[in-house]
Amino acid sequence: MRYIFILGHNPKLSVAEITAVLPSASIVEQTDSFLVLESETLDCAALMKRLGGTIKIAEVIGERIEARLIIGALERVEEEGKLNFGISYYDCAKDRMGMDVKRQLQQLGKRVRLVTSKEKILSSVVVTKNNCHEFMVLRGRILAQTRAVQDFEDYSHRDFGRPERDVVSGTLPPKVAKIMINLSQQPLTAHIHDPFCGSGTIIQEALLMGYEHVSGSDVSEKAVSDTTKNLQWLRERDESPIKEKKVSISNIDVRELSRHVHDIDAIITEPYLGPALRGESREHEVQTTIKELSDLYEYAFSEFQKIVKPNGRVVMVFPVFRVGGHEKQILILGKIKQLGFIPVSEPPVRYSRADQKVMRDIWVFIKS
Repeated sequence: MRYIFILGHNPKLSVAEITAVLPSASIVEQTDSFLVLESETLDCAALMKRLGGTIKIAEVIGERIEARLIIGALERVEEEGKLNFGISYYDCAKDRMGMDVKRQLQQLGKRVRLVTSKEKILSSVVVTKNNCHEFMVLRGRILAQTRAVQDFEDYSHRDFGRPERDVVSGTLPPKVAKIMINLSQQPLTAHIHDPFCGSGTIIQEALLMGYEHVSGSDVSEKAVSDTTKNLQWLRERDESPIKEKKVSISNIDVRELSRHVHDIDAIITEPYLGPALRGESREHEVQTTIKELSDLYEYAFSEFQKIVKPNGRVVMVFPVFRVGGHEKQILILGKIKQLGFIPVSEPPVRYSRADQKVMRDIWVFIKS
């Protein structure tokens, strides 16, 4: 069967995650907006809960754009009251097919409402708020029916609703944390550790995804306290799936990690990225930060080498600094390789926004 994945703001990152989660699926077509996969039957709702970088998942229902296919799909819907439906147009012009479908359904005795917006694409907010049966027209030649939409409200609540957030150092978005976990390609029985746990975002998402063996540590006592408070808040939510899960959160300097932590399947972490850049940072200040972070990260990998199992993985963010129109990076890849960690792919996948002074390169390493 063929499925459509509507990609997030970082298409390359979204595709990397999807192919990591569905390694046996084959790519049929890829654009900056969507990915078409050939796969065995998928549980789209369950898959959507697992993915962090996908906005919608749809099933292809036709290789031609025909109103009768939408009418047939809506006729099979058993729903009381008025039936809401809408059509989104990806990489093609909008047409009047929605009105034609509405008119023909009304002639068949169906009470229907056509959901529209100013844009060609119905946002996940519009689809969810209107309880809308959405269809997609892609490049004017593929017709698909939406099967799952990202739960934007839950992500927002897990990000901004929790009691502790480090706005000074910056907080890894839950969606990106989930993507990083998926890039590790670990089974739910794996032991995952975050040695720079910060506010606990990676730990939080790993637990919600069903991982049973999750631990974290940080040199900052405040970070340990913040993570503990946030996990307690998460446990107290109604129907929380992690109520009974126990997590070890420790106050440990990453330079002494191997004295306390052992037998790890995957390190997944966003480390300390240096002091916040304000205004026009001078190049020598950034170079000082890069030197300090290089030493820290190299020491961290020497500790990872002692605790990560053979064939285990490290998924880690490396900062890239924008200074005077140029990019400044941490150049220790050769030393990391000498420690026995091989990049799964080069270059890394970048997560950034146009206005960010510090971008994130997400590297995935496997221990030889």
